[in-house]
Amino acid sequence: MTPDDWPALNNGGDTVYLRHAPSDTPLDSVPYDPSWGGGDGRSLERIDPGGPSDTDANFASSEAASGATPGTQNSVYAPDETPPSLARAVPSQNGDSITVVFSEPVAPASISPEAFRLDSADAPAIVTAQIDDGRPAQVRCAVGSPLSTGEYRLVAMGVADRRGNVRDEDSAPLSYVVADTPAPADVVVSEIMYAPSVASNEFIEVYNRSDKTLDLGALQYADDARSFAPAAPPLTPFRPGQYAVLVRDEEAFAETYPSVEFVAPRGWDALNNGGDTVVLRHAPSGTPLDAVPFAASWGGSDGRSLERIDPRGPSDEASNFASSTAPDGATPGAQNSRFAPDTAPPRPTFAEQVDSLTAAVVFNEPIRGESVRPARFQFEDVAVTQTQVRADSIVRLSLSDRPTGEAVLVAEVQDCVGNRLDRASVPFARRPTPGTLVLNELLFDPRADDFDDRPNQVEYVELRNLTDHTLTLTGLTLTDRPTETGTADTLRVGRRRGLAPGGFAVVAAAPKGDFTPQSSQLAAAFPDAPLDSDSVAYLPVQAPTLGLRNDGDRVRVHRRDTAVVADVAYSPDWHTAGLADPKGTALERVSTTAGAEAADNWTSSTASAGGTPGAPNDASLAPPDDAPSAPGLAIRPSPFSIEQDGATRIQYTLSARPSLIRVRIYDARGRRVRTLEEARLAGRSGELVWNGRDDDGNRVRIGPYVVLLEAVQADGGTTTELKETVVVARPLN
Repeated sequence: MTPDDWPALNNGGDTVYLRHAPSDTPLDSVPYDPSWGGGDGRSLERIDPGGPSDTDANFASSEAASGATPGTQNSVYAPDETPPSLARAVPSQNGDSITVVFSEPVAPASISPEAFRLDSADAPAIVTAQIDDGRPAQVRCAVGSPLSTGEYRLVAMGVADRRGNVRDEDSAPLSYVVADTPAPADVVVSEIMYAPSVASNEFIEVYNRSDKTLDLGALQYADDARSFAPAAPPLTPFRPGQYAVLVRDEEAFAETYPSVEFVAPRGWDALNNGGDTVVLRHAPSGTPLDAVPFAASWGGSDGRSLERIDPRGPSDEASNFASSTAPDGATPGAQNSRFAPDTAPPRPTFAEQVDSLTAAVVFNEPIRGESVRPARFQFEDVAVTQTQVRADSIVRLSLSDRPTGEAVLVAEVQDCVGNRLDRASVPFARRPTPGTLVLNELLFDPRADDFDDRPNQVEYVELRNLTDHTLTLTGLTLTDRPTETGTADTLRVGRRRGLAPGGFAVVAAAPKGDFTPQSSQLAAAFPDAPLDSDSVAYLPVQAPTLGLRNDGDRVRVHRRDTAVVADVAYSPDWHTAGLADPKGTALERVSTTAGAEAADNWTSSTASAGGTPGAPNDASLAPPDDAPSAPGLAIRPSPFSIEQDGATRIQYTLSARPSLIRVRIYDARGRRVRTLEEARLAGRSGELVWNGRDDDGNRVRIGPYVVLLEAVQADGGTTTELKETVVVARPLN
């Protein structure tokens, strides 16, 4: 047939109408589009004559050899004989309706509330059902009362397609959640696969550590760029104790972990193998939930995930993360292989005086700031007025007065996961002051011969605590002799630890980075040194030397506020006269209470190893008795021998201070053999040491000697003379 006035069809799309003219009845209309098919010399054929006219699914390009089948059955003819299937059921956000999606447009006559039901206990009834405008394959079902949190199954009965194919019954599961609002840390990042064997097989596992049922679809995740994306489709239940796995490549993940459920969010930003930050937040409330700023050094590489050790532990501490030890290299959707929840309360490990009115308590783990209050820290003699948490595991305490007690009592402090300390006492380390921490031994010229069959020595400086209480070593530094411009080399040697009463601190060069006492070069050279004793603090300096000069130098010990607490300007001339080679022999202090600058108060170590680091000096005098209460001299021991005693201690008490003193020693014939002091300003009491040698460094003969001390009062010119006899002896064998 060739109708008159044929209207040309538009190649870009058009609508073809049919109607019955006498009755003006519309019969059909096809609003085709080039995307439906046809074009390039091929016709657009209808697939099913009984199917819809307004959907591209029922049209296709002709497959005939001639490009069309005019007047005969279409080449793509395939009448629909399959009833519609129920693809999915999706609840609304507020739970008052359910959108039911079918595989094809459905017949309106088959849609009614009676065609649908919810097969679940206490499920509400379907009260209305109607096809969505513009979506002929979707039916919106209203329920009599809002859905509750739970799992449901929606059943459709007798629904037909437009061809008249009827599905007797079909069903689809659906979940609904009346979601709680999470608080920070209710959901945490529990596992990160950032460096998988297959580059696209990254995943993030999150864990609901709360007792709340949440909507996983309301959570958003991001990396360090903070470009947030939804973690899952809306209304995805996330129950207490549940894991959810977010994956980058669903095909790669499903192949590697076929039994693990997952969600594949859109817009995944690849995680950086060198380190990144995984951030979680609750989108509706804007609540930040967790952030893990991981680094490659934390673990998790070469196809192994980074696992969280304690879900309640800190997110920003490497100590709470480790590489997975699972055979597959990861544990997505299950408890981590490194899972080890912290059930132990925090423990104070160290307490120290920072300044006159400030103290600090160090804990073995990060602590919860809200649990820190002044009343939970008690000293024996002062009150705590204010507290401040610093560096997570350190609490600064403001005090009402200078502390003098020996311990701090700590109670009811909690760690980050809520473990509570009942009560604990920790020794309190006071800061050193001049005279409390002294220089006691120096090895400035160590033996270093790779061919003498003996371990090479290293330079060391030994300090001793002269008090009956613990001293803090935090922030200690050593400096040498200043230059003309006042600058000096500085070594930071302090550690956050205490030095027990009478204990020794040994600062030693550690050229190989040997930071444990018994594996150190110092221990190899001095095998008898008790470096791992509780009374010894080993303070290694990772350097080949401490910079001590062989021709003499100054060593100053500073505390953290730079105040000098100990000082000595040593000389190699202090070694024992007649010592063939002082190399490898330490200088030992004879008396810790006598002046550090006196040459007679230092001598060469007689230990076979060349020194006694961490132990009492071979040549040391016993602690002194009390100085004379009245003006006078007290000399102990007397008799003394150089071989057995090394030296004798001369204590004095004057009638006035300050005074200029001169101290000389005479033999039995009245001849002067030694001048210990020529003119020194002294206090009312003090101490000197005589090593039994004359001014030329030679041993004096055995016998009695007279010590003469002359004191001239600085303000009046009055002279006082004090005399006492001392006997020099020698062992009989």
